[in-house]
Amino acid sequence: MAEALISMRDINKYYAMGEEQAHILKDVNLTVAPGEYLSILGPSGSGKSTLMNIIGCLDIPTSGAYSLHGQAIEDLTDVELAGIRSREIGFVFQNSQLLPRLTAQKNVELPLIYAGVPPKERRGRAREMLERVGLADRMGHFPNQLSGGQQQRVAIARALVGNPSLLLADEPTGALDQKTGRQVMALFQELNAEGRTVVMITHDIHIASYARRVVHIIGGVLTEGQAIGEEGSDPYV
Repeated sequence: MAEALISMRDINKYYAMGEEQAHILKDVNLTVAPGEYLSILGPSGSGKSTLMNIIGCLDIPTSGAYSLHGQAIEDLTDVELAGIRSREIGFVFQNSQLLPRLTAQKNVELPLIYAGVPPKERRGRAREMLERVGLADRMGHFPNQLSGGQQQRVAIARALVGNPSLLLADEPTGALDQKTGRQVMALFQELNAEGRTVVMITHDIHIASYARRVVHIIGGVLTEGQAIGEEGSDPYV
C-alpha cells in the first residue's frame, strides 16, 4: 500500500482567548492517500480554516502528529515549514490573489522565481501550465483584462507550476458565479483524474459534492462523510 500523503493523528489546536484557551480542533484524525480528491465541509466557525492552515503548513498543531508526504511537520521551524510549503503544496484561494502589475505568465512564474529556477525554464513551465488550464491565448494579459474564472485558472496554474504533491483549495469558487464556478470545479476534476491530489475546504455542500470523498467538520470535530464514486459528480445537473 502506498504511503499516505496526509496523515493526522489526534490533532488538537488551542488558541489563547484572554485568560481562556479556545479548543478549536479536537482529536482530529485524517488520512489522505496520493491521488485522492477530498472535500472538507463545514460551516463558518467549525474549525475548517484552522485545519486548512495546519494541512498547508501555515500553522502547527498544539498536540498530535501530522505527516505530509512522510515528513513530520509539528517540530519544524518556520523556515523549514516554508520549504515544505514551497515544495509540496500548491495553494488556491477564494480570491485569485494575482499581482495586478504582472501578466498571467509572470504571475505563474512567481513561485519558480522564489525557488531559484532559471528564467528560460520558468518561462517554459509557466507557459505549459497556462496551456494546461486553457489560457494559451491569455498569457500576456494582465489580471484586469481577465474574467473572474480566467483569473482563478491562472491561480490554479500558479499553484501547479512547482509540481506539488498536494493541491490545497480554500473556497475556490466563492467569488465566482455558478456557471464559472462549475467550469473551475470541472478543471479540478480533470486534474484529479490525471493523478493530482486535491483537498478542498468549503462551506458549500454543492461544491463539496464534486469531490470523490467528503469529510465533515463541526465544532472542531472531524467525521467521515460520503464517498462520491470514482467519476465524481456534478450536483448542478
